[in-house]
Amino acid sequence: MTRNDVARAAGVSAAVVSYVLNDGPRPVSAAARARVLAAVAALGYRPDGLARSLRVGRTKTLGLVLPDASNPFFAELALAIEDAAYARGFAVMVCNSADDVDRERTYIASLAERRIDGLILVSTTSGQDLSAATSLSIPVVALDRSPDDAPVSTIRADTLEGAYLGTRHLLDHGHSSVALVVGPDAGISDDRRLGWRRALTEAGRPPGVEVAAPFTYDGGREALERLDAAGHPTAVLVSSDVQALGLLGSLAADGRRAPGDLAVVSIDGTTAGRYAIPSLTTIAQPIGIMGSTAVAHLIDNPREVIHLTLSNDLRIRRSCGCGEDPT
Repeated sequence: MTRNDVARAAGVSAAVVSYVLNDGPRPVSAAARARVLAAVAALGYRPDGLARSLRVGRTKTLGLVLPDASNPFFAELALAIEDAAYARGFAVMVCNSADDVDRERTYIASLAERRIDGLILVSTTSGQDLSAATSLSIPVVALDRSPDDAPVSTIRADTLEGAYLGTRHLLDHGHSSVALVVGPDAGISDDRRLGWRRALTEAGRPPGVEVAAPFTYDGGREALERLDAAGHPTAVLVSSDVQALGLLGSLAADGRRAPGDLAVVSIDGTTAGRYAIPSLTTIAQPIGIMGSTAVAHLIDNPREVIHLTLSNDLRIRRSCGCGEDPT
């Protein structure tokens, strides 16, 4: 079914059909508009979005590549991005790279071929070479894991500050030292490690145990096993909520509890932490602001390269040893 078919059924010109469907640029009488809309409904006509995008130079579609769509942090980030895009009349194509660099590159190339208006990328590794993204015909915003000097726009939370705040909070509970759980990628963990060490140094405390594990629930279980093997610390800063949830579950399965046997603070601030047992004290990254800012930048200032670092929020619940359990 074509626009000409609609025009014949409505008794108007094809140009009038275009004016009605595009709300301009010329006015159309109420009677003619009603006939066109009735013909569209009766014929089941749908405009050719691709043809229109070629005419106006915009598809009103954004691409999003995530390293692990099952991780609550990235799931909530994707939702924030989709909500912000929908409010501006844009759709989002979501791709899961599954922490695979080659798969990430393939998805980026595939999205570019689909003429998306902008790409939001959470790279699978902080060591990913983003210079190739500058050769694309689309603007790119890298979130979360990309360095401030990347050749594309970056928006990220200040994880050094977040790790410092989380470690200081545990030290304020009287622990002699604080252990650290990081991720498998050294680059991604660098800022967390620096913030953790800074807090310990300022407090005159010795370095705690550091273990690495995947950013998964099973990674939290593995981290607890390694912490136990290193001497059963009394407090730990965990680099992601999903790791912390796995750690808390394994702790309970062993007949132990946080915070009595192990005080826990994590980094992310996902909704899932509120419903953990005990509820999870966390350094909340500004997920909503990160998502909405990325979308607004790609739509409003796509050719400008920006580097934004956003502050975190300490959400105190029970896993750290605080008595209160605010939401």
